[in-house]
Amino acid sequence: MEQDLPIRCRAEEVTAQLRLVLAGMPFLAERSWQEVGWGRMRIELLSLWRIELLLEPVGGPGPGMAPLLSLVALAAAPDGRSWVYGCQRDDWTLGPASQVVEPLQFLSAEERSALEVLLRGARCWPDPISTEPQAPVVLLEKQIRPKRRRQRQARRSLTEIP
Repeated sequence: MEQDLPIRCRAEEVTAQLRLVLAGMPFLAERSWQEVGWGRMRIELLSLWRIELLLEPVGGPGPGMAPLLSLVALAAAPDGRSWVYGCQRDDWTLGPASQVVEPLQFLSAEERSALEVLLRGARCWPDPISTEPQAPVVLLEKQIRPKRRRQRQARRSLTEIP
């Protein structure tokens, strides 16, 4: 990591990455939208950014509640910088009255709903290779001709003994 880079990303940088997703940049999700239900949905973009989004049920948790995209919980840039919810405020001099700056607030309603549609259909990382034992692999022995020759030569040498 370069010495002159700040430790934190800005919310606008995270929003720019989300707009790249809207423009068609490939990404993978750790778990599908349906599997997450409501909670944290982690995605990794082709640009190597990792973004964790919070899905919350409309009207609070309960059966039959559909999750909606709520906020960006955290983001990590490939250069080591990160953004965490609450790390950026509109005016730090206001103290507790300052407002949290959140990346989704920079998206229009249309962009936000389009992002939700993309996230609902996100492809997931492939399942890891199973560590459970698999069915044994049976290898068939090949007949090796030199072995036969050796046997024939041994028989000949036994019959040729004076």
